[in-house]
Amino acid sequence: MKETGTTSRPPPASRAEILIRAQSWLADSVGYDAEGFHDNEFGSYRTDCSGYVSMAWGLPGRPADARGGPNTVDLTRLAVRLDKTELRAGDAVIAAIGGFRDRHATLFARWDGPDFRTYWAYEHATGVGTVHRRIPYPYERSPEHYHPYRNPCFSL
Repeated sequence: MKETGTTSRPPPASRAEILIRAQSWLADSVGYDAEGFHDNEFGSYRTDCSGYVSMAWGLPGRPADARGGPNTVDLTRLAVRLDKTELRAGDAVIAAIGGFRDRHATLFARWDGPDFRTYWAYEHATGVGTVHRRIPYPYERSPEHYHPYRNPCFSL
């Protein structure tokens, strides 16, 4: 039986565990809904991009955070900003500027090549839900607003 709602597993202890958590929503085919929540063995989180990154990073979801995890702006306040060459599996690329529709967060998986021009990421987005795809660095739209961040639990 799956643990849901009021219980969740401890935060990820490794970058590999962050990616396992990210893949769980891909396997569950979770749709995007900024007002909705998804419950699985990792807890209950809002089904938008920041709820997704919060779940993968093991940040508090419901009931500890009634909102189902930090929002996109909160993620940048909790995280450590990086240079793009420091990105490692499980880090995030986040735009926290502008209105609700402008802000977005992706979960970095790996560089697509040695030139740091494209990367593979897990993403939870409007119209597609959870996907694993190649993205031009830092992102297709408003690239000037996107910056790499690391969960403060991990060092370089």
